[in-house]
Amino acid sequence: MPHGITIKRSRTFQGNITTVRRVRRDIQNLSNQEANSLSRSAMASVVASVGGPVAVRASSVSSSNDPKPAPARISRSSRRAMLAAPVSIVIATRAPDSADASAPGEWGYADSSNGPLRWGDILDADGKASYPACGCAACQQSPIDLVRTAARGNVRVGSLADRLVAPDKPVTLAVSQKHGTPNYVATDRANGAAVVAPDGARYDFDSLHFHTPAENTVDGVANAMEMHMVHVSPAGDVAVLGVLFRHADADFPANAEVTKLLEKIAADGGREKVRVNLGSLYDSGAGFWEWTGSLTTPPCSGNVRWLLQKGTFGVSAAQREAFREHVGGFPGNARPTQPLNGRTVLSFDPTRS
Repeated sequence: MPHGITIKRSRTFQGNITTVRRVRRDIQNLSNQEANSLSRSAMASVVASVGGPVAVRASSVSSSNDPKPAPARISRSSRRAMLAAPVSIVIATRAPDSADASAPGEWGYADSSNGPLRWGDILDADGKASYPACGCAACQQSPIDLVRTAARGNVRVGSLADRLVAPDKPVTLAVSQKHGTPNYVATDRANGAAVVAPDGARYDFDSLHFHTPAENTVDGVANAMEMHMVHVSPAGDVAVLGVLFRHADADFPANAEVTKLLEKIAADGGREKVRVNLGSLYDSGAGFWEWTGSLTTPPCSGNVRWLLQKGTFGVSAAQREAFREHVGGFPGNARPTQPLNGRTVLSFDPTRS
């Protein structure tokens, strides 16, 4: 098959072969770059719908001289088949974006003309690059893939309790829509919640939001969802705590505070509010990874202090699916992982193993 895209069919796959051929035909029309770059976020979205994390891979065997056909739109029936497919199917695909790709400065996720691969090329009304940092291949961008074996040489003793200050009472968050995604903003910035860096710099809690599938991956594995708790210093610098989620079940219940938040995904304008215990949105005793990165959405501003909790929390599969549909459906609202470009990722564990 052109461009090295493979479809692996499990023994339990009972789909109609005609549908598989239709999917194969659509994939053949993708360019090599699109197939490689979109496969992680697209397939991770399929996998997230069935609950567990999965490693997503796409291979390329074409040469630099291969022709690059124009991007092709995946048919509705093919997308429906992909969403219903088991996790053993490894594909690369995309779907129409809900945003108007023709609007100056407009960005999205699924449309090839204004998706993550093109954020750095999007122009404003004056013809200038709207988000140049998003296209900087040599910059320290986010999200990233956390490779546990690579971090072993930088393991230190510590837990999130060493970095985070939890408020002593619930915090009220006002819900609004930010680029089609629910954003939960603290009504009182003096709420007591903060990230405190080793040098004493304090970043106060400002807001939180979600991505599906998870943006930061661990050993190439994308979880069902990721929450970003955004903190801002008096100087305007940003620190983000990321928390990963997988689908809840009888033995792994959904996080109660996240359940309350995801009940308000359609609210807008800050009129609806939800009170949550911020300290229950993460595990203060857990280990974490720490690195320097960027915002994961335009303008992709850099110099962001990142913390990612080790381990996962539970999220309702129904709520995660409702969230995905709210942000535009397949493939979700996750930016593909970015190269480390020489960065060091620190790994912290409560006790040294």
